[in-house]
Amino acid sequence: MKRDVPAAAPAARSAAPVGPALNEFSLVVATVNGSGSQTSNMAIVRALFRMGIPVGAKNLFPSNIQGLPTWFTIRASARGQLARQSQAEILVGMNPETFLEDVADVPPGGVCFHADHFTQGLDRTDVIYYPMPVQELVRQAGPPKELREYVANMVYVGVVSHLLGIELEAVRQALMTHFRGKATVRAIDINRDPQISSKPRWRDAAERARRS
Repeated sequence: MKRDVPAAAPAARSAAPVGPALNEFSLVVATVNGSGSQTSNMAIVRALFRMGIPVGAKNLFPSNIQGLPTWFTIRASARGQLARQSQAEILVGMNPETFLEDVADVPPGGVCFHADHFTQGLDRTDVIYYPMPVQELVRQAGPPKELREYVANMVYVGVVSHLLGIELEAVRQALMTHFRGKATVRAIDINRDPQISSKPRWRDAAERARRS
């Protein structure tokens, strides 16, 4: 499926040499409508904001029909440059139906987080892949059956938070804001469990990927 995207801000040109960037990245999350992705997406956005990092976010092609694809873009910029970029250096692929197209859009040198049961689109040599143990961590969290799909999206929050240095306390506060603190202790605990339990496992996985 080919999708036409709105015009994005062109990358800024500079005569200065390109070096390491701190708090400068664009991320796109490819998910399925009705899977609870808005909670996880906003947890990242609000956590970055609480850390004092300028951040902008935008839904692309949100669907009102459950099961159809939705993309959510996040841009963090210490310089306050928050317009959506034409390409995101970081992909979080949670939708197998669009994954091949999504990973093809990642620029060389980019990063792709994906559910570890995906089997196609993993052959680019110029992209770093991080397979996320989504199904395993959801089983460990043990949410009610009707919440499993929603909680699965929180796995990416833990993985991305750990590797990008997003503070878990900021994520917790973001969830408190989302749920408004009204009889939602269980909901917050369910959403936090997989993203916290993913941290030690992902410390090892991240080191293996960096050495590869």
